[in-house]
Amino acid sequence: MKQIIVMLSMIILGIVIAGAVGSFEDSANTISQTTNKRIVSLDTDWQK
Repeated sequence: MKQIIVMLSMIILGIVIAGAVGSFEDSANTISQTTNKRIVSLDTDWQK
């Protein structure tokens, strides 16, 4: 019985971690795009 409880707990923990990583994807994408735009802007300003 204890093994089943541990197994179910691990499955639930895995689902929670997967959900947290999935929600972080949007934030990471936004940060990446903003950083790329700033780098291009700095590069363009530097070459003027």
